[in-house]
Amino acid sequence: MADALVAASIQIVLEKLVSATTDVIGEAFGGFKEELEKLKGSVAMIQAVMADAEKKQVQNQGVQLWLKRLEGVAFHADNLLDEINYEFLRRRMEAQNRLKQKVCLFFSTSCTFAFRWRMASKVKNLNMKLKSINQEAAGFGLSRSQMGGGAYVSPLPAMSRETDSIARQNVVGRDTDASNIVGTLLSSSAIVVSVIPITGLGGLGKTTLAQLVYNVPEIDRQFDKKIWVCVSRNFEVTRLFKLILESLTKRKVDVESRESIVQEVRREIEGKRYFLVLDDVWNERSELWEDFIHSLVGISTTNGNWILVTTRNIEVATRVATHPPYSLSKLGDDDCWSIVKEKVFPSGEVPKELEALKSRIIKRCQGLPLAATVIGGLLRIKRKEEWPAISESGFARLLGGEENSVMQLLKLSFDHLPSASIKKCFAYFSIFGKGFVMSKLNLTSLWMAEGFLQPRFENEVLEDIGNEHFNILLQSSLLEEVEKYDPFSHIDDRYCTMHDIVHDLAQSVLRSNSITDENCRYLLLPSFDEETQGNLKSRSSSLRTLIVNGTVESGEVFLKLKYLRVLRLPLVTSEELPTSISKLIHLRFLDLSLSRFKALPESICKLYNLQTLARRKVAKLRR
Repeated sequence: MADALVAASIQIVLEKLVSATTDVIGEAFGGFKEELEKLKGSVAMIQAVMADAEKKQVQNQGVQLWLKRLEGVAFHADNLLDEINYEFLRRRMEAQNRLKQKVCLFFSTSCTFAFRWRMASKVKNLNMKLKSINQEAAGFGLSRSQMGGGAYVSPLPAMSRETDSIARQNVVGRDTDASNIVGTLLSSSAIVVSVIPITGLGGLGKTTLAQLVYNVPEIDRQFDKKIWVCVSRNFEVTRLFKLILESLTKRKVDVESRESIVQEVRREIEGKRYFLVLDDVWNERSELWEDFIHSLVGISTTNGNWILVTTRNIEVATRVATHPPYSLSKLGDDDCWSIVKEKVFPSGEVPKELEALKSRIIKRCQGLPLAATVIGGLLRIKRKEEWPAISESGFARLLGGEENSVMQLLKLSFDHLPSASIKKCFAYFSIFGKGFVMSKLNLTSLWMAEGFLQPRFENEVLEDIGNEHFNILLQSSLLEEVEKYDPFSHIDDRYCTMHDIVHDLAQSVLRSNSITDENCRYLLLPSFDEETQGNLKSRSSSLRTLIVNGTVESGEVFLKLKYLRVLRLPLVTSEELPTSISKLIHLRFLDLSLSRFKALPESICKLYNLQTLARRKVAKLRR
């Protein structure tokens, strides 16, 4: 599973190289042009063996290593051609700004010999590496496809079989469970904070049940404040109170001091009765829980507050509970079948082709609503003619316990995504934490900035491709659509998140998202210290996405990561963005929404590749 994304990454980059090389050749000259022609030929040869390499890597470690080496060279080639394209674009822009001669004449007569020589040398060196890789492919006996790289990419499914919209799933089979928990929450309590955990296997629907309870009208009438926090594995008390404050105020909290954060929470809930959901708790350290509860009780002494905890770990549930844990049971066969039917055909009758597979599908659901949803999503993005083959060959490989079976189901769904591009888009989401909610606009902008979205025909709009990918991932149940109001956005947008088990799959597929990994390309840093700064410097040649939270004095350190496509600066205390921002020539997405910059340097106009500039309270900028 760990290498599942390598072939997809290579395929995307190779397709970009073919397109970019074709564009650059038209602008090139002399020996430089000849080397670019060779590069295009080398890429075509590699594309021809990719389908066979992807199959053989499972059993052949040599092919796995070959693919990893090819991935590194492919990314290097992508950076190089992006640099060449940037130089062409820069010269065009300068020519236009100076109102001089036409673009092609300006470039051909004014391009410096130094740039030509340097780029030609780099492309020549790249060609030597690709030649070596092609020779290795021959040694592995990789067969060539006559259709080249496109041979192993499935066509995108027709999304209009039932409806182009994403139908919201109804919660099936949990009304009694919700009623039981709501009854407990509405009962009188003589203590300040009572805790009831929901326990059960991953994929049983603990979070879904908690959401169902959270939105019951009786809960709104019983409690003055409702708070939802996704905890996951990082049970750090200051972080929890920060998330509680953000849930209460519906705004981003920039304060780092625990004392200040707790005081803000006190102002919000003191003297009021609150209902707090702590979703996906894993913490087994009793001292952390006691510290959290002690602080919470100290904030408000009003009786009758409740905490609803969801956890897979029965020991965690027993440790935190003041009320017997609620053990969630499996769904019945009829409920599982209802979920599958609604997922595949949300607004139509079930065809006989699906009914014929009913018993086999129900068996594989094993009473887990997530499994039923994933199976329905997989069948939805496939043609009816493909259903029997998937159920026979795919479902037959699902062995082991319930949670292991769910993970295998998810992997099967991932494997059947219709393109390398969609696979990459799915895995990219895992750099964000569990429970993270993102708007479609932001997500597709990030995909576009990273180059995951490539036009398949002339004049195809990248945003349209992003919307298509977004819908496919929703229909596959690899993303979940949620309702969220963003007080900072004036755009009517859609929002999504990822189930925690699906997130586990995405992380395992992406693999290299740790700052200690020398091949790390996509990174989110929850905080920033001297050790992190040192590690960043050693990742300057590989890192493409960097999203940083926390506070730093200057953004200068991030501007040395010259191959970044996506950069979200943390809270920077300095008031001006460094002029050296212009050195990040590959940058497509720049998020300054956490910063306090009062001015943007003119050099930012030299970021000719920039597609998205995110900045809240733009009116406060001087220029």
